[in-house]
Amino acid sequence: MSRECYLFLIKGSLVLAQPVAAPETGELLTGLLQQGFVVGPLSVWAGNAEQALACYEPLAQRQAFADALAGGAS
Repeated sequence: MSRECYLFLIKGSLVLAQPVAAPETGELLTGLLQQGFVVGPLSVWAGNAEQALACYEPLAQRQAFADALAGGAS
């Protein structure tokens, strides 16, 4: 199975996974950013968008924990 790099677009509680190398990504990003979405700080390698989204929440939780630890060390 082929894997691609996915980025996450976030608006409120809505999270979308988009493959970076897809031909429509540039135009899609432009439209979604104009609608108030932001590009999340995490990316994953996955076989499809469903797998990428399944990875998002655990990664976001680990990142928040790491950020909290780093903040406590300063």
